[in-house]
Amino acid sequence: MPNIHIPLHHQSAPTYRYDPVLAREMALVEDPDEAARRDWDSFDREMDAPGHHDPGFALLRRLENDPQAWVDENLELYESNIEKAKPQRMDDQERWEGKKNEEERLVNILHPSAVMRKLRSAGVDARDTESPYARIWLNDFSRAGMVGVNAWVKPEEMDEEGFLLELAHANNDQARQVITENFHACRAGRKVRRTITSLQEPYGPEWSIMRFSDHRVATKEKYRGWRTAMLVLIAAGILTEEEVDRAFGPPIGEAGSWYRKTLQIYRQLRWL
Repeated sequence: MPNIHIPLHHQSAPTYRYDPVLAREMALVEDPDEAARRDWDSFDREMDAPGHHDPGFALLRRLENDPQAWVDENLELYESNIEKAKPQRMDDQERWEGKKNEEERLVNILHPSAVMRKLRSAGVDARDTESPYARIWLNDFSRAGMVGVNAWVKPEEMDEEGFLLELAHANNDQARQVITENFHACRAGRKVRRTITSLQEPYGPEWSIMRFSDHRVATKEKYRGWRTAMLVLIAAGILTEEEVDRAFGPPIGEAGSWYRKTLQIYRQLRWL
């Protein structure tokens, strides 16, 4: 028989379509035990390729032929995610967002020691180191750019049964130490040291500035404002509004109005 040459362009192109019958036969040859254990119906469904009428393919073809469609598709998705994220936003969030608000908040930058010094000038025994006589003092170490502000406070009321229960649920030595110190302070009628808030180190602005995600949700502080720390100390009953105003002057500007509004809420909660 004469040799028949088939031009390359007439040869059948190899196919890579998944063949379930051939796959089972090959599996039986390679490992009969494994082939017998396999759920072939499930496996075949996993290997099914999407058909040419699949809506996902239609979308990809449209986006490939129309670059602007990629932009529109992403913008639509972004706007949808923005809308979904609304419940996670802060109240009055507009006060915090934008370059203008950041510039207004990034003022009166102070070192933690300078904050303590200003409080001392207003008659508050505020120190850089722990003292049995100090009302507040700074930690002797910092972590992640923050230094703790400590105070002597009344211990949490705790009887022996509550002490043992809390101790049993403590998951580390530090927690057990705090619980034990609190229990003994209750019995001795003395105060305990607690970290109430923190200041940014080495320097922090007057007002906190927040970081926001791409969907305009606040994630964490970009800068910790020393006014924020003062607000926490007032709410905890460690300092008074009058003492803070004497030390630093009354808060002003748009950020100051938020500060005063928050203090009003604290006062109303105390009256309840």
